[in-house]
Amino acid sequence: MSALIRSSVSTKQLFDRRPLVVAGISTVVLSAFLITPGDIASKTHMALHGLCAQRPSHSLQIGGVTLPMDARMTGIYLGAATTIIWLGAARRLRANRMPSLSVVVLLASFVLALGIDGFNALLVDLHAPTLYEPSNIIRLGSGVLAGTSLGVAIGHLFASSVWSYGDRDRAVVAKPAELLVPIVVSGVIAVLALSDFSLLYAPIAIGLLLAVVGTFWFLSIVLLALLSQRGWSYDSWTELAPLAVTSLIAAMATVIALASLRFAAEQFLGLPRLT
Repeated sequence: MSALIRSSVSTKQLFDRRPLVVAGISTVVLSAFLITPGDIASKTHMALHGLCAQRPSHSLQIGGVTLPMDARMTGIYLGAATTIIWLGAARRLRANRMPSLSVVVLLASFVLALGIDGFNALLVDLHAPTLYEPSNIIRLGSGVLAGTSLGVAIGHLFASSVWSYGDRDRAVVAKPAELLVPIVVSGVIAVLALSDFSLLYAPIAIGLLLAVVGTFWFLSIVLLALLSQRGWSYDSWTELAPLAVTSLIAAMATVIALASLRFAAEQFLGLPRLT
């Protein structure tokens, strides 16, 4: 009997430590990334090469060094990651009621603004008359807004697909004014990226990499939960931890695979470099 009790206690302790595994894997991978040869700029550019055109003319520079994603993609992943973190801090990642019409319309308008700016940029590439003069500041701002919409969508999808008993009385975003929190936080970080203060390059570049992996991570959790027929079955974060670990590895592998595929395409197909 005592052996059985000790076994149960040990098993419970192992389960309680599951969330620490995620933090442990993240720490080990990030540490390995930082200590490998090469500077932060080159390593983050390589890691994110498969997700962004990385056009220098469309990208921000800090201290004369170009960020690893263009301004629009920087805004998108910054907005998405900040929003997901805010939803987690506000305990909204179990709230699965559909947001109100006013929230949905506002989020859709953010995506529309990104689409308009992207279409305007396309007109420039086609040497056609434009709606307005494109700029990296507008690309960054429209990206942040669209990224906020993406973060809310991922948060709602996560809450609606994972938990066996979600909070059906609350939505991830209850009213439009609540979106000011992630937008302001993202805006502050965006302003820092525009400040051209060289010491900020490393934390912002690494932060972008983490934002990308984090966004892919949450999407992977949802996808793997549904593919493994475990959707709508988890009761606690501890129970979700094994899937979270697998999904984190899948997210990092996806980013690496996309970068590898683009490098291979450039090598064997001779794709031209965008300016």
